[in-house]
Amino acid sequence: MSRGRAAVLAWALAAAVLATPGPAGAQGGNLAAARSACDAAVARRLASLGEVKAKVDAAAHLTASDRSALDSQIDAATTGLTQLRATIDAETILAKLRTDCRMVVTSFRVYLVLIPKSYLVAGADRARAAGEALTRLAGLLQARITAAHARGRDITSAGGYVSDIGIKVQAAQAAAAAVPPSVLPLEASGYPANKQTLVTARASLATARGALQGALNAAQLAISALK
Repeated sequence: MSRGRAAVLAWALAAAVLATPGPAGAQGGNLAAARSACDAAVARRLASLGEVKAKVDAAAHLTASDRSALDSQIDAATTGLTQLRATIDAETILAKLRTDCRMVVTSFRVYLVLIPKSYLVAGADRARAAGEALTRLAGLLQARITAAHARGRDITSAGGYVSDIGIKVQAAQAAAAAVPPSVLPLEASGYPANKQTLVTARASLATARGALQGALNAAQLAISALK
């Protein structure tokens, strides 16, 4: 969904929820409008959660424990939103409906906490898997270097590049390893106080990706030196 459309929907929800009470006829209209806006907000979040869970379940690089934790949290939010929608649909008092509508955001923080941390955990585990693949490549390259030395070739530069792969992979995995344990415990009720934890996790993941790119560059240089 585009930012513009999201802003329009958010404005519509706020307008419906915060509408000024009026005569009985207007109250009925405001109630229906608020209910419709709230149901749309719930439906949008349920659809987003379904998409994220499909990606989590399809991600081969996720560890079993991280996948289980994310699935559990996504399922809990899905159940909670579904139950809240039933409450919203049954509400007949506008003031109570407004309170219920606010809970769509404040009780779940789907877009501000749950989905971001799902992607952060997936990204961290993907970085870990990439680091393991580069470590295996470094082992293969080292074997080629050893064989080349046995044949009398001087390929000191290749050995340096392979060492650099190990250093950069280690840095990447250290940065990525800090992400899942820091963001998985975050709860909707802790927002916005826990926002900084998400910001820090994004920075750690960026560091990991940068180090992995450096390791890949070193691998390419080692391969070239071995030709």
